[in-house]
Amino acid sequence: MIFSLTRPPQSKVRVEKGILDLSNWNLKQQGVVNLDGEWEFYPDELLGPADFRQGQYDSPPVYLKVPGTWRGKRPDGGISNRGSGTYRLQILLEDTDEILGLKIRSIRMAHRLFIGGQEEGASGLPSTDKSAFQPGNTPYSVFFHPDARKLEVVIQVSNYNFVTGGIVNSLTLGAQEDITRRNMVQIGADIGVILILAMFGAYHLSFYFFGRQEKEYLLSGIFLLFLALQNSLYGEKMFQRLLPSVPFDFSYKLLDVSHFLSAILIIVFFCTVESHLMSLRRLRLILTPFMAYLVMVVLLPYGVHIRVKYFFILYLWIVMLGIVARMVYLYIRRQSQVEDRAELMLFIGGATALMIYLMNDGLYSENIVQSNFTGRCGVIAFIVLINILLAVRFSNAYAKTEILSRKLWTANQLKDEFLTNTSHEIKTPLHGIMNMTSFLLENQEENLHAGQKQNLWLIKDTSTKLSMLIQDLIDVSRLRHGELRLHQTAVDLRVAVQIVYDILRFELAGKEVQLLNQVEAGTWVLADESRLRQVMYNLVHNAIKHTRQGSIQITARLAGSEVFIEVEDTGTGISEENHAAIFEYFEQVDRLLPQDGYTGMGVGLYISRKLVERMGGVIRVAWSEKGKGTRMVFTLPVVDPVPEDQQTAEPYALHTDVDYTVLDVLNREGQTILIVDDEASNIHTLLNILRRHEYNVLVAFSAKEALTKLQEYQQVDLVILDIMMPGTSGIELCQSLRSRHSILDLPILFATIKDAPSDIALGFRAGANDFVTKPFESETLMARIHNLLAMKSSIQEAIRHEHAFHQAQIKPHFLYNAMSSIISFCYTDGVKAAYLLTMLSQYMRFILDMDRSTLVIPLYRELELIQAYVEIEQARFGERFDYSSQVDDSLKAVNIPSLCIQPFIENAIRHGLFEKEGQGKVALRIQAGDGYMKILVEDDGVGIPADLLYTLNSQGALQGSIGIQNIRKRLDTIPGASLSIHSEAGSGTKVTIYLPLSGSGQGASED
Repeated sequence: MIFSLTRPPQSKVRVEKGILDLSNWNLKQQGVVNLDGEWEFYPDELLGPADFRQGQYDSPPVYLKVPGTWRGKRPDGGISNRGSGTYRLQILLEDTDEILGLKIRSIRMAHRLFIGGQEEGASGLPSTDKSAFQPGNTPYSVFFHPDARKLEVVIQVSNYNFVTGGIVNSLTLGAQEDITRRNMVQIGADIGVILILAMFGAYHLSFYFFGRQEKEYLLSGIFLLFLALQNSLYGEKMFQRLLPSVPFDFSYKLLDVSHFLSAILIIVFFCTVESHLMSLRRLRLILTPFMAYLVMVVLLPYGVHIRVKYFFILYLWIVMLGIVARMVYLYIRRQSQVEDRAELMLFIGGATALMIYLMNDGLYSENIVQSNFTGRCGVIAFIVLINILLAVRFSNAYAKTEILSRKLWTANQLKDEFLTNTSHEIKTPLHGIMNMTSFLLENQEENLHAGQKQNLWLIKDTSTKLSMLIQDLIDVSRLRHGELRLHQTAVDLRVAVQIVYDILRFELAGKEVQLLNQVEAGTWVLADESRLRQVMYNLVHNAIKHTRQGSIQITARLAGSEVFIEVEDTGTGISEENHAAIFEYFEQVDRLLPQDGYTGMGVGLYISRKLVERMGGVIRVAWSEKGKGTRMVFTLPVVDPVPEDQQTAEPYALHTDVDYTVLDVLNREGQTILIVDDEASNIHTLLNILRRHEYNVLVAFSAKEALTKLQEYQQVDLVILDIMMPGTSGIELCQSLRSRHSILDLPILFATIKDAPSDIALGFRAGANDFVTKPFESETLMARIHNLLAMKSSIQEAIRHEHAFHQAQIKPHFLYNAMSSIISFCYTDGVKAAYLLTMLSQYMRFILDMDRSTLVIPLYRELELIQAYVEIEQARFGERFDYSSQVDDSLKAVNIPSLCIQPFIENAIRHGLFEKEGQGKVALRIQAGDGYMKILVEDDGVGIPADLLYTLNSQGALQGSIGIQNIRKRLDTIPGASLSIHSEAGSGTKVTIYLPLSGSGQGASED
């Protein structure tokens, strides 16, 4: 794509019959000429200047129009579009000593240029042999000094891979200065367009990545970059000039890829900017042909896919015309929408300019039009109009953002006002609760027992904690509006610390943490007493939340006119990059468990920083190390002590007689429930609800403690689990429990403050049976607990009944056959009959004495039953079968589901061997694996029919077969257990059972 800046050729300066007469044309004064007209052409021959001098050519020349392409032979003549040939032109020059130049643009697809008998240039390697042909077609200029007034130009041309061949564009002859200038202008124009496209492409991409990240800028930026790449591969072909070693096929495939990828991008861009342009389904349908051609470009040789390229270019023109027509239609419909119509007008202009560029580009490439100046103007107009369109859209979006910002600011003001008013309204009844609780605790009649006092202290401490939180919320609003007022007086620091400790002591329930007040008596600071308590409360509460064991101590030291107050804990620590961030507004730093949202309100430390600064001090993290602890320090001005008779601070009543550590409720008749929660207030709330029922209650404050309690107490029937906990979340703990216990064996009830569908779905995916939202409603909570416990009991009862039914089915048919065999031995072999009676007695004792409330037995008991059964059957049938057993001695004491092996031995003998002609074998092998037990029962009997085997393995209902169905159901309740049956008619059957050693049979038992 190059500008055609040449002066239009004069009609009298034209090639006729292979001769161009320039004897009366001064190239230096009158300018360049295009060598257009009728050139001599010798098809299927590559002739050189020497051949013409010696007359060595096979046929007389034909005269071929230049510029023009080989479009194939027709009845009226024409040249084959693929092949070779030689062009020849004789130029008559006026007498001159000037150096002349010749500009070559596009000759498909390889050529050699001879001027005055000398080879002056080439691109590719022309040949009459297709295998020796090498394509090229890169523009260039040559300069030469004519040594006679008659100049011969010979061009050898070959094309075997493009749709058409020949000299596509005009060859320009002129003085050296004119050709050089023209060459520089054409190259400069190409470089200018490439740089403009690349610059705007990079600008749009930067606007996307560093700005609003709107999809329109991403698409337009990538489109402009691909358009720049396409321009570098076309016209003056700067890519091929700068990288001549790049293979031809790669360069031209890259041209086609950039062409059609840019087409796809611009169509998607149009549909993104104007969503009503077409539906997503129609867009995919329109883009499918382009995608198909790109696949062809990548996979097929260049000479194959180029044959159909023009069909896809025509299709692109049709699509662009359709898009412009659709835009015009939308413009007409939106008569009342002035803003949208203005954008659509720019949109229509940009699409039209791009369509003009595409059409002019295609027509110029086939020499249908002589200049691509219109196409260049079209692409520049497209860039300008699209940038104006995006700027208008950005301006409109910015205006809307301004309006929304003002609305948000107003809403924020109303929110702050609402928050302040609501907080004040909440504080009134809250302080009433605190006052009434204090009155009951101060009652001198001593009519409250210890449990009631403990609950009252819990109510008072929780109310105080809530009051502090509400005060934080009020202070946030006051600080934002500059309305916070302080009343600084002399404050006894040790007393303030002790009061905060006493308020928060109930938060230590379940933790091995000591609160140490190391502030020396007589340490006084200048502060607002209530605000100082608020700061201390936030710092200590934060330390308690992140400390599982160790201590939290507060010390104070005097340094000049300031007191340095240090709060040090042995908790999880804070990473160095967050030392400053934790004091920012709504900044939450809890990296232990970011995925489950274990965070606080995010205002406590921010309020503390602001209050300390308002009281004349500073606050910071003095030291912290991950896993070892944190030390926070803040300063306050020192002040002289206040005489005792002038001290006005109200002491906070201490309740050191209350014990928060003993929480488990045991030795009751009901089922056992485990509560797992890290918040002491939640624990006490659940305890107070569950104490009213006959449940045993275990308490754990972390996942680690919960696992310990489950190992210590084997009879836990239900777990109430908090989702948000530090260290290991409730989700992770639930997944861990499900790896040990089935959903029927150990129901899990999630307690969460999040009731969004996604949060509930996350809990169920982890293995929860049900969920309840906080705060708890006693009736709802107990209803869910009763349902889960009733479900577990019902399922276990059903399993026991089915097991009992199976036992009942075993006795009649076996007992009759065994007694018949023993009676027959009484007449022939008394000793044998006595032995068999002993075996039968042992078998019956096992069946009748089995505790049906316990569904697991040691493996050796099952083996004794099997041995007794086999002895009786061998006595009945003599030498009809052999039985072998290999059992790992280390497994004999392991519990397994009762009657899970014997029925398979019985089936192998009764159905596998006795229906077979001749003797058979039954083998039992039990061996230990890595965390599992493998049980294998194998026979060489008649096997199981395919339809029956399918039913057994697919857990389908099998008429009359109780045992196998019963075993499979019981094994399904054990996590990690499995049962598989393999059989082949006439070859035998193999039954394989896997049981986990960590809990074999536990899933089927009621411990």
